[in-house]
Amino acid sequence: MKNSMKTLENNIQVISVVIPSLNGSYAKLLVLNGFEYAKLKEVSKSNVGKNEKIFSLYMESNLNHDLLQSGMGTLTKKQFDELLKENYNSKMQQGRGGKLLRDAV
Repeated sequence: MKNSMKTLENNIQVISVVIPSLNGSYAKLLVLNGFEYAKLKEVSKSNVGKNEKIFSLYMESNLNHDLLQSGMGTLTKKQFDELLKENYNSKMQQGRGGKLLRDAV
């Protein structure tokens, strides 16, 4: 068990996160550790089949923003705030014309 926890801690996952109401179709690239990503997947799976208002979308990615089909999900505003807001707001990313993408409030 101790070794598997260490493996999760050392794994990293890159995701592209889109908040359509904030930055349209532009995504910020985030890097999560294995624990953070496992929690994100667990929470987003709980949204399937519910009629919750979607705030953000994520998809597994690489450092070039190439989207990978192996993992994607959605989050409500509350879930986003709890899981990704701090990480999202700590990243500066440019959109069209070099304009910086806005942070979530």
